[in-house]
Amino acid sequence: MRKQLATGLGRMVDVKDLRAELRDCRFLMAVGDMVSFTLLDNGFRPDLVIYDLMTERRAYTSLTTKLDKMEGVDAKVANPAGQITAELVREIALALERNVPTKLLVEGEEDLAALACVAMAPHGSCLIYGVPGKGMALLRVDEDAACQARSMIYSMEELN
Repeated sequence: MRKQLATGLGRMVDVKDLRAELRDCRFLMAVGDMVSFTLLDNGFRPDLVIYDLMTERRAYTSLTTKLDKMEGVDAKVANPAGQITAELVREIALALERNVPTKLLVEGEEDLAALACVAMAPHGSCLIYGVPGKGMALLRVDEDAACQARSMIYSMEELN
């Protein structure tokens, strides 16, 4: 599944097109530090920001200044690389129920959180996530996207 995960479920989008692209999103989710920074830096306020203070395996702390200025709930979970933990799923579920934004710091790796977001978010939500070496991708959550995400999650090996 590595190839499918690397190419993603969404389509590439340029920052200059985001205002029009995100106009009718019910719930805006950002997964990844660079994507989250870009959204916040351009005046967008995601309902859920999932980050790990790393970008391409290097420390990335520029996002913290933006997040400090953003109102909302701060949360933290542990999620090792290549996994989607129950703790991560629980915190995403809570974020989807809140009436205020959630800033979710992942200790470990946040990449696969995008799949959990798509599988769980209400239809009409939008996910922006980073595609290494390519830029930002946008995915509008609908039944097809949610089914694809759930299928990918179910096909992963479960660790006990």
